[in-house]
Amino acid sequence: MVHPFAVVLCAFLLSDFHGYFVYGANKRKGSDNEHQQQLFNLLVSQNRRFEILESRNRELLAMVERQTKQMSHMASNILELQETVEKQRHQLDSVYKILKENTNDKRTETYINDNTDQKKRLLVGTLAVPVAFQAYLSRAQTNPNGHQTIIFDNVELNVGNGYHHTSGIFVAPEAGIYAFSWSIRLFGNASHSAQLMVGDQEYDGVYLSVRNGDNENVSGTAVAQLERGQDVFVRTHAAFNYGDIHSDPLGRSSFCGWRVN
Repeated sequence: MVHPFAVVLCAFLLSDFHGYFVYGANKRKGSDNEHQQQLFNLLVSQNRRFEILESRNRELLAMVERQTKQMSHMASNILELQETVEKQRHQLDSVYKILKENTNDKRTETYINDNTDQKKRLLVGTLAVPVAFQAYLSRAQTNPNGHQTIIFDNVELNVGNGYHHTSGIFVAPEAGIYAFSWSIRLFGNASHSAQLMVGDQEYDGVYLSVRNGDNENVSGTAVAQLERGQDVFVRTHAAFNYGDIHSDPLGRSSFCGWRVN
């Protein structure tokens, strides 16, 4: 026969063991839930980092694409500028060669005498000394004001000594018909009008405006009849002027002229 005290003891032990089992299970369950929450938070954090990296990557790709387009555009402009400079050099070389040949050339004219039908030859003489110059900006002209003379300080050619590099002014050594060509180069965000001045007269002009890193060049050509001592120069317009006028080996801002006859 089982003793009543043993039955009570067994019941107590069973009750205590059940409570301990339930407590251990709940504790393990709570620990698992906490671990899952930590993993979830880590995944969320990593996902946010991936989104930030993807966004930065898209921005970098867009920046590289813009820079590639700008470089392609600059390369095209450089080729155009090189072609323009080469054409101008050929023109100057041709004009200088013709003028040099004509310096030593003696022309004769034949007149017919209506009464005697006799031909006579008259020695006219030699032509005047040729006049030609070529100059460019050796460095950028920083944010010039309105009506400011652009001083093309680096002189490559100055036959006749009509161009003055310290003032940027050409003074005609002889009367005659002259041809002039001038150009300006702008980069980034800038806007300028370059006027060809004959004395105090606005004889001709060109205008250029660039935005968002563009690199452009504009040029003008004009022919004028000058008296001896009359001056010609290039200046900015009174308005619509901001930014620098650039000049470097990739593209020059230049001024040249020559006497036609």
